[in-house]
This record gives sequence, C-alpha cells and structure tokens, in this order.
Amino acid sequence: MFTRVLAFASLAAVAQAYFTFGGTALIAQTRLDSVVNPGGIGTHVHAIVGASGFSNVYDQDQLMKSNCTTIPVQPDKSNYWAPQLYHQDKDTGEFTAMPTSFNIYYLPRHGSNDTILAFPKGLRMLAGDTTRRTFNESSLADQAITFVCLDDSGSPQGNALPNKPCSGGLRAQVFFPSCWDGENLDSPDHKSHMSYPLTQFDNGDCPESHPVRLVSLFYEMMVAVGDSDFWGVGAWVFANGDTTGYGLHADFVNGWDVDLLQNAIDQCSGASGNVLDCAPLAAVYDADAARACVFEGQLVDEPVGLATPLPALPGCNPVFGTNTLPCANNPAPGLVPAQPALPDGWAEVGCIAEGAHGRALSALSTTAANMTKGGCAAFCAGHGFALAGAEYADECYCGDALGNGATGAVLSWTECTMRCAGNMYEICGGPSRLTLMSTNAGAAKSA
Repeated sequence: MFTRVLAFASLAAVAQAYFTFGGTALIAQTRLDSVVNPGGIGTHVHAIVGASGFSNVYDQDQLMKSNCTTIPVQPDKSNYWAPQLYHQDKDTGEFTAMPTSFNIYYLPRHGSNDTILAFPKGLRMLAGDTTRRTFNESSLADQAITFVCLDDSGSPQGNALPNKPCSGGLRAQVFFPSCWDGENLDSPDHKSHMSYPLTQFDNGDCPESHPVRLVSLFYEMMVAVGDSDFWGVGAWVFANGDTTGYGLHADFVNGWDVDLLQNAIDQCSGASGNVLDCAPLAAVYDADAARACVFEGQLVDEPVGLATPLPALPGCNPVFGTNTLPCANNPAPGLVPAQPALPDGWAEVGCIAEGAHGRALSALSTTAANMTKGGCAAFCAGHGFALAGAEYADECYCGDALGNGATGAVLSWTECTMRCAGNMYEICGGPSRLTLMSTNAGAAKSA
C-alpha cells in the first residue's frame, strides 16, 4: 500500500501536468532540523527523506555533494521532513515509531498570468506550526494541513488526525506555500519569505508582496497506523506531543540542480505523475541508487522508538493535555556517526558477488539479529581471519582468501542494498552479494 501513489483530491480538479516521487524511503529518523535548529539538536524526532548528506547545518553546495538520495532522480539532493508519528500503548504509555514513507509531488500551479520557476539555490522553508492545537478555517496555512484515513469508508479528508482506525494506513499531508518574495532564501520564522496564493492554499494568483510563482510542493507522509491498535485520541502522537494533528508541519531545503528542475517544469507537460514521462528527469532516474542509499552523517545519540518502545518521546515532549515529563532531568545527548568506524586495521573493500560455485568466504560463518559491518569484521578478526563479508542483512562470512570462483571484482555500490539487521544506516550485502571488508583494503585475493 505504501508504494502506491494516492493523488490528493484537488489534483484531479486541475488538468496540469505534475511529477511525483512515490513511496520514497526515509534516509534518517532523528532529532535534527537544519531549518529551525541549525547547528544544534532539534526539539523532536523527524522522519527525513532525500539526500544522504543531511545534517543540522544547511549548505546547498555541501548537500549537493551527498553520495546519493532516496529520491530516484539522483540530482535532487534536497531533504524533505516532517515529525515522526508514534503509537502510544494504552496500558504502558510507551511510544513506538510507526513505519513511514513519503510521496513527494511537484505541481505546476499557475496563476492568471505568471511563469513557474524552480526553487532558487539555497531556498529553505517551513509549512505548518508545531505549536498549533486548533483549526482556523479562514487560515490558508491551516487549510494546507490535511489528513486522509485510508479505509473502506471512502477515505474522507479532514484537517485533524482521524479519530478512528485506518486499516489501510494514514496520509498526513502538507501543501507548501508557492509564492516567493523574490529576494530572501529564508526568514526569521522560516515562513515570511513565502506566501500562499491570495484565495486558495493550492492555487490562484500570488500577492503583490510575494510576486514570484515557484513550483508547488506537496508531501504525503504515509504511515502504517493499521499495524497498531487504535484505542482513541492519544493512540497516535506526533513526535512534538501533538495528538490533534493541527501541529503537523514540514520542512524543505533545496538541493536541486536548479537548471534540471526548471527544464522539468518547462518541458514535462505530459508527466501526469510519472517521473519517467518527463524526459529530463527520466534521463537521470536511478531507482537502484535510491534503494541502496544510506545516511552518511551524524545522528542524535538516543533511541527513537524503532527497535524497542520508549517510555517518553525523544526530547521529553509531553503528550498534549498532560504535563508528565519523566525524562526532564536526563542529560542532553550528543551526536554519533550513523555508520560507526570498522575495527582498527580494517577497511571496506566494496560490494562483490558471491562465488559462482559456492560461498566466496567459507572458512567460518555466523548470523546475528544485531549484525553490523563492524560486528562482522570483529567476529572474523577474533578468529584470526583477514577477510569478512556481510551478506543478506544478518549473515557474516570469514576467510583469508576468496574461493569457489569469486573474483573480488568490486561491483557498483548499488548492487548491495540490504540494511544491516543491527544498523539500518549500514549496508550488509544483499542476495548473493557481499559487503567485503579486509584487514588491508588491497588484500582481497582469490584462492
């Protein structure tokens, strides 16, 4: 269900081409926000997609040097994020992060007489308000935050979190302002340099104060709420403590090749959602790179509710309507590498193919539910071997030379796509593929 692109209701009302990055996987889940909390630790956990070089400091030149992005159009090194949605256990009060992905829409919404431009280099923006807990029906900014409960009742759209089970999942939706003041790439509140059109949040003419029409950006954050028990208001809690949904918000930092995005806007009149119908984007489409892409940077050194439930929301955010702060005296966490260093003396060789006639490394093996690249290298080193290969997420193989027809030729990094069982930010091989490590990066040899 979460790879299916489900069009926002108003899209059908406007016969204009658009393109979508559907089923986009997360690059990180952590308490960082380079827009609102630059250089520091954020107040709540975000679900983040896009460039692998995401950090708590935004610099477009640096971001565009990222190794990869979870967006299949690899020259889009932007980052897109929103607060993580948690399930709160009715009995224990513990919080578990629910599986999440994004659909990202680029919509050419014209006014009566304007030209749609690509996002300028260095643009960052925020839509929504993390502190809002009420709905003002006359506010375009409030109207731009919506939800769809995917179930058998026709999936109606509303402006608050649904107060019922959603067996097919939840779409948490944010439509960004598309009118720019033409001068500022950011503003103190990260909003004032942008504006919604005059009469509708998703269409119409721009105000004189913000005369430049940019391509419209719309997120659908897809959350697998149907996998968890719904027991009423409070079962679903955003990372900022919001149970109403009114505090949903989202951030964007530009990492596009601006000329490429402009070409797509100008040329792709027939791309009705399908990126591959847009020639400039289809030419740089690489789904394998998007699947294999892992986060390169640093994370806040704290659990975020993925492996085990949490007694409190990261950042010690109270659930709306309560004042309970069980973690108020906890020390502030620091940052740690998402991909820890290998043991001393070890280096990663790269992605290689298994042997044609059996295992490339057959001297010793193990499996572990907490497998990491470092754990595999340490296991093999502890038994005196010079080579280690992580495969299929939780397997580790050791030896001193490659055998059974394995050549050690390094393949494209996109052929090893499986996250390590013990660290989602590392790759541990894939089907018939090894992430090979050695005590000497040049020592891999065939027997």
